Amino acid sequence: MSLDAIWYELQIMQQELKSRLFDHGLFEVVNEQHLFYPLKEKTIMIHVKEELIDVERALQKIENGTFGICEETGTPIALDKLAIIPTARTIHDFAFQELYERKSLPHLYLNHQSHYEVGEYH
Repeated sequence: MSLDAIWYELQIMQQELKSRLFDHGLFEVVNEQHLFYPLKEKTIMIHVKEELIDVERALQKIENGTFGICEETGTPIALDKLAIIPTARTIHDFAFQELYERKSLPHLYLNHQSHYEVGEYH
């Protein structure tokens, strides 16, 4: 994936997040009389705002030429990784992804499969 493609994807994300916040803001104004607005929805909107901030930061970094540079170490981050998490700020933002990719599901599945073989529970 190219930097232009990542920029385009970030632009789409930005518009979707802004739209969601705008729609939520209108809903909240219309329903002001509901003092017990669901906590779950408020929590979701906090995460939407945080994601929007991250997207806008990534777009700013593309504009100023610092996109793809780890904020902690100064080392470059590969575009293929940034294509997966375009809002990443450090190389550590990929730790979970790397653990997931190392996970050996087929091996684990094959080890447990023997317990469920046909004929074992007749």
